[in-house]
Amino acid sequence: MTLATLAFALAALMMVGGALVVALTRDLMRLVVGLGVFLLGVAGLFLFYGQAFLATAQVFVYVGGVLVLVVFAVMVVHRSNGGRPVLTSRHDIGAAAVAFGVSGMLILSLRDSVGGWEPVAGQGGVSLAEELLGGHIVVFELLGVLLFVALIAVLVIAGSGERR
Repeated sequence: MTLATLAFALAALMMVGGALVVALTRDLMRLVVGLGVFLLGVAGLFLFYGQAFLATAQVFVYVGGVLVLVVFAVMVVHRSNGGRPVLTSRHDIGAAAVAFGVSGMLILSLRDSVGGWEPVAGQGGVSLAEELLGGHIVVFELLGVLLFVALIAVLVIAGSGERR
């Protein structure tokens, strides 16, 4: 087992372990920690494939920023009589089927652009970016703006509901 295989296996194990914690836990703080472990695993994969800038951005933006936002949201979430956050989760077979279906479609659509598990020297993420976004970058950015506007609308609606 080479060092590269070990690094890949460690990052993949972090991602799978973190995802399992997020999907199966009923404690909100453990869920946040599981999400952090998953995101650090993604950063490890970025490093494995030679994308140091993406790994750094992953750690700063997602692990540093988004997790702090999630912890803040956990602090203001509805609490039970005992003071613990209320978390109801349903493990639906339909949600699992959709998740496996989307994963299968991604794997099938990207199998030709990703040559193998080992990184190729001198090859950046250009072919993967072209495969994922191609000529749809404008639509992708507009979708991001639409989701941001929807988030602001939800906050405005929720804020006006509390004043009544």
